[in-house]
Amino acid sequence: MRPVHSRAALGGLLALAACSTAAPVPWSLQQLLQEAPDEEPARIWLEGNTIVAAAVALGPGALPADVRTTLDAIAPRGELVFQGREWGERGAGYRIEKRYREGVNEQERSVLIDTEGRVLERSHTWPIGDVPQHVLVAAMQAGTQIEAAWIVSGAEREEYWACTVRNRLGQTFVVRIGLDGRWIGAVRRVQASVHV
Repeated sequence: MRPVHSRAALGGLLALAACSTAAPVPWSLQQLLQEAPDEEPARIWLEGNTIVAAAVALGPGALPADVRTTLDAIAPRGELVFQGREWGERGAGYRIEKRYREGVNEQERSVLIDTEGRVLERSHTWPIGDVPQHVLVAAMQAGTQIEAAWIVSGAEREEYWACTVRNRLGQTFVVRIGLDGRWIGAVRRVQASVHV
Protein backbone atom coordinates (compact mmCIF):
# COMPACT_ATOMS: atom_id res chain seq x y z
CA MET A 1 0.00 0.00 0.00
CA ARG A 2 1.18 3.52 -0.70
CA PRO A 3 -0.05 6.29 1.63
CA VAL A 4 -0.77 9.66 0.03
CA HIS A 5 -1.27 12.70 2.25
CA SER A 6 -3.84 15.08 0.75
CA ARG A 7 -5.71 18.23 1.76
CA ALA A 8 -9.16 17.52 0.32
CA ALA A 9 -11.22 14.88 -1.42
CA LEU A 10 -11.22 14.32 -5.12
CA GLY A 11 -14.35 12.52 -6.28
CA GLY A 12 -12.31 10.46 -8.72
CA LEU A 13 -10.33 8.91 -5.87
CA LEU A 14 -13.51 7.53 -4.37
CA ALA A 15 -14.62 6.23 -7.77
CA LEU A 16 -11.40 4.21 -7.97
CA ALA A 17 -12.47 2.39 -4.82
CA ALA A 18 -15.48 0.95 -6.62
CA CYS A 19 -13.15 -1.50 -8.39
CA SER A 20 -11.63 -2.68 -5.12
CA THR A 21 -12.06 -6.19 -3.78
CA ALA A 22 -11.71 -4.73 -0.27
CA ALA A 23 -14.72 -3.42 1.62
CA PRO A 24 -16.14 -0.36 -0.17
CA VAL A 25 -14.95 3.06 0.96
CA PRO A 26 -17.81 4.59 2.95
CA TRP A 27 -19.49 7.57 1.29
CA SER A 28 -19.10 9.45 4.56
CA LEU A 29 -15.38 9.60 3.72
CA GLN A 30 -16.04 12.21 1.05
CA GLN A 31 -17.81 14.43 3.60
CA LEU A 32 -15.03 13.91 6.15
CA LEU A 33 -12.39 14.85 3.58
CA GLN A 34 -14.26 18.01 2.63
CA GLU A 35 -14.46 19.03 6.30
CA ALA A 36 -10.85 18.11 7.15
CA PRO A 37 -8.80 20.93 8.67
CA ASP A 38 -6.27 22.43 6.25
CA GLU A 39 -3.36 22.22 8.69
CA GLU A 40 -3.66 18.43 9.08
CA PRO A 41 -3.40 16.53 5.78
CA ALA A 42 -5.64 13.55 5.21
CA ARG A 43 -3.96 10.18 4.75
CA ILE A 44 -4.93 7.99 1.83
CA TRP A 45 -3.47 4.55 1.15
CA LEU A 46 -3.45 3.23 -2.40
CA GLU A 47 -2.88 -0.28 -3.63
CA GLY A 48 -2.33 0.07 -7.33
CA ASN A 49 -5.04 2.55 -8.32
CA THR A 50 -7.47 1.54 -5.56
CA ILE A 51 -8.07 3.32 -2.26
CA VAL A 52 -7.70 0.69 0.47
CA ALA A 53 -7.58 2.96 3.54
CA ALA A 54 -7.99 6.58 4.59
CA ALA A 55 -7.67 8.65 7.75
CA VAL A 56 -9.10 12.15 8.09
CA ALA A 57 -8.26 14.51 10.96
CA LEU A 58 -10.91 15.56 13.46
CA GLY A 59 -10.89 18.53 15.77
CA PRO A 60 -10.82 18.50 19.58
CA GLY A 61 -13.88 17.11 21.32
CA ALA A 62 -14.78 14.88 18.35
CA LEU A 63 -14.09 11.54 20.06
CA PRO A 64 -17.11 9.63 21.41
CA ALA A 65 -17.12 8.90 25.17
CA ASP A 66 -16.38 5.15 24.72
CA VAL A 67 -13.36 5.96 22.53
CA ARG A 68 -12.03 8.51 25.06
CA THR A 69 -12.41 5.98 27.90
CA THR A 70 -10.38 3.34 26.02
CA LEU A 71 -7.80 5.91 24.94
CA ASP A 72 -7.31 7.09 28.54
CA ALA A 73 -6.70 3.48 29.61
CA ILE A 74 -4.23 2.66 26.80
CA ALA A 75 -2.50 5.96 26.07
CA PRO A 76 -3.13 8.49 28.84
CA ARG A 77 -1.61 11.97 28.73
CA GLY A 78 1.08 12.49 26.08
CA GLU A 79 1.28 15.02 23.26
CA LEU A 80 -1.43 14.58 20.63
CA VAL A 81 0.08 14.10 17.16
CA PHE A 82 -3.00 13.00 15.18
CA GLN A 83 -6.67 12.37 15.88
CA GLY A 84 -9.13 11.35 13.20
CA ARG A 85 -11.52 8.88 11.60
CA GLU A 86 -9.92 5.95 9.78
CA TRP A 87 -11.23 3.33 7.39
CA GLY A 88 -9.05 0.41 6.34
CA GLU A 89 -8.19 -3.27 6.60
CA ARG A 90 -8.88 -3.35 10.36
CA GLY A 91 -12.28 -1.72 9.94
CA ALA A 92 -13.59 1.77 10.69
CA GLY A 93 -12.67 3.64 13.83
CA TYR A 94 -10.81 6.50 15.42
CA ARG A 95 -7.02 6.74 14.97
CA ILE A 96 -5.17 8.57 17.73
CA GLU A 97 -1.40 9.06 17.77
CA LYS A 98 0.53 10.47 20.73
CA ARG A 99 4.15 11.32 21.50
CA TYR A 100 5.74 10.74 24.90
CA ARG A 101 8.98 12.37 26.03
CA GLU A 102 10.96 11.40 29.08
CA GLY A 103 14.30 13.19 29.16
CA VAL A 104 16.10 12.35 25.90
CA ASN A 105 13.86 9.32 25.28
CA GLU A 106 10.89 9.65 22.97
CA GLN A 107 8.17 7.15 22.11
CA GLU A 108 5.14 7.36 19.86
CA ARG A 109 1.96 5.36 20.33
CA SER A 110 -0.89 4.81 17.91
CA VAL A 111 -4.26 3.22 18.56
CA LEU A 112 -7.30 2.49 16.37
CA ILE A 113 -10.52 2.25 18.39
CA ASP A 114 -14.00 1.48 17.07
CA THR A 115 -17.07 3.53 18.06
CA GLU A 116 -17.89 1.13 20.90
CA GLY A 117 -14.45 1.51 22.47
CA ARG A 118 -12.92 -1.77 21.25
CA VAL A 119 -9.26 -1.71 20.27
CA LEU A 120 -8.76 -2.74 16.63
CA GLU A 121 -5.03 -2.04 16.48
CA ARG A 122 -2.29 -0.48 18.54
CA SER A 123 1.39 0.12 18.02
CA HIS A 124 4.34 1.89 19.55
CA THR A 125 7.84 2.81 18.54
CA TRP A 126 10.80 0.80 19.74
CA PRO A 127 14.38 2.10 20.12
CA ILE A 128 16.31 1.06 16.99
CA GLY A 129 19.13 -0.36 19.10
CA ASP A 130 16.69 -2.72 20.82
CA VAL A 131 15.02 -4.04 17.65
CA PRO A 132 16.00 -7.68 16.92
CA GLN A 133 18.86 -7.88 14.42
CA HIS A 134 16.95 -10.16 12.01
CA VAL A 135 14.18 -7.53 11.77
CA LEU A 136 16.69 -4.76 10.95
CA VAL A 137 18.39 -6.90 8.31
CA ALA A 138 15.04 -7.61 6.64
CA ALA A 139 14.03 -3.92 6.75
CA MET A 140 17.28 -2.84 5.11
CA GLN A 141 16.26 -4.63 1.91
CA ALA A 142 14.26 -1.45 1.20
CA GLY A 143 16.95 1.11 2.07
CA THR A 144 20.03 1.95 4.06
CA GLN A 145 18.66 4.16 6.85
CA ILE A 146 16.07 2.93 9.35
CA GLU A 147 14.28 5.98 10.75
CA ALA A 148 11.73 4.32 13.04
CA ALA A 149 10.59 0.88 14.14
CA TRP A 150 7.08 0.12 15.38
CA ILE A 151 5.72 -3.05 16.94
CA VAL A 152 2.13 -3.49 15.72
CA SER A 153 -0.56 -5.42 17.57
CA GLY A 154 -4.06 -6.39 16.60
CA ALA A 155 -6.87 -6.63 19.12
CA GLU A 156 -5.16 -9.45 21.03
CA ARG A 157 -1.43 -9.82 20.37
CA GLU A 158 1.68 -8.47 18.65
CA GLU A 159 1.58 -9.27 14.93
CA TYR A 160 4.50 -7.66 13.07
CA TRP A 161 7.13 -4.92 12.92
CA ALA A 162 6.69 -1.81 10.77
CA CYS A 163 9.97 -0.05 9.95
CA THR A 164 10.28 3.31 8.22
CA VAL A 165 13.27 3.07 5.90
CA ARG A 166 14.89 5.64 3.58
CA ASN A 167 16.97 4.65 0.55
CA ARG A 168 19.87 6.47 -1.12
CA LEU A 169 17.47 8.19 -3.55
CA GLY A 170 15.62 9.82 -0.64
CA GLN A 171 12.54 7.61 -1.02
CA THR A 172 10.78 6.47 2.15
CA PHE A 173 9.21 3.04 2.60
CA VAL A 174 7.22 1.45 5.40
CA VAL A 175 8.30 -2.19 5.57
CA ARG A 176 6.25 -4.86 7.32
CA ILE A 177 8.29 -7.66 8.85
CA GLY A 178 6.96 -10.67 10.73
CA LEU A 179 7.97 -11.24 14.33
CA ASP A 180 10.15 -14.05 13.00
CA GLY A 181 11.98 -11.68 10.62
CA ARG A 182 10.25 -12.72 7.38
CA TRP A 183 9.47 -10.01 4.84
CA ILE A 184 5.72 -9.32 4.60
CA GLY A 185 5.73 -6.34 2.26
CA ALA A 186 6.61 -2.69 1.78
CA VAL A 187 4.80 0.44 0.70
CA ARG A 188 6.24 3.74 -0.41
CA ARG A 189 5.31 6.86 1.54
CA VAL A 190 4.82 9.97 -0.59
CA GLN A 191 3.39 13.40 0.13
CA ALA A 192 0.86 14.79 -2.32
CA SER A 193 -1.68 17.55 -2.60
CA VAL A 194 -5.15 16.99 -4.02
CA HIS A 195 -7.24 19.99 -5.09
CA VAL A 196 -10.99 20.08 -5.67
